[in-house]
Amino acid sequence: GAIKKMNKDLYNTLISEFKFESSEIHFDPLLKQSISIEFSSGISQNSFFGGDPALQKDLSWPEHEYGSYRFLGLIDFSDISVKSLLPRSGKLYLFVADDPDGNFFWGDDGYVKAFYYTDDETLEQLESPVLVKNNHKQSVTFKDSVDLPSSEQLRDWEGDESYMDVELEFRDELHGPNYLLGYPSFHSLAYDPTPGPEWISLLTLRSEDELHWCWHDGDKLMIFIEKEKLLRCDFSNLKSDAG
Repeated sequence: GAIKKMNKDLYNTLISEFKFESSEIHFDPLLKQSISIEFSSGISQNSFFGGDPALQKDLSWPEHEYGSYRFLGLIDFSDISVKSLLPRSGKLYLFVADDPDGNFFWGDDGYVKAFYYTDDETLEQLESPVLVKNNHKQSVTFKDSVDLPSSEQLRDWEGDESYMDVELEFRDELHGPNYLLGYPSFHSLAYDPTPGPEWISLLTLRSEDELHWCWHDGDKLMIFIEKEKLLRCDFSNLKSDAG
């Protein structure tokens, strides 16, 4: 269905290359579609990280109780050519409550704030406040991929134990460190950060110095959404964690 044959071929190739101990690999039922996010230059797509956003006219810069939100990036869903649970069009502007004093934790409600606009809405360019300004603007492209859970999520699964030894490298080969959908990627947490059974992984991003992204001492930020709300293009209640 949603998982294309070319991605299944990549997965099968990696299974072979990584030479798992078991001759019978039973990962197939666990596969989920993911969308790899690749940093690029000179690409004429609309999506990007860093820089400044365009928001609804007369909308002031978003604030939290300790200061200003930092603009994370724009995902223009029309840049994603493959079918998935994501909207086929519209623009998603994402912000995080970066707070130098550490009052706002990346797992707190409201740490991630999102504004979704349909393509026919008129938006106005906004300049970031000085304290949260990010002069580096990084173009991105998207590529269809697949994902497997972390070994922590597979703790009760009777499969190939050698997967735990190569999980990081294996999953990065599948979709890279930055991706949409799939499973969350966490390595310094002793729990699954998914908020509940009705929630799915929306976006996973690795810390990047150039973009002033640093989560959990250089780990990844994971953003979650309720599946039913995603299907309604409702991004008003996102949850997050890092690890």
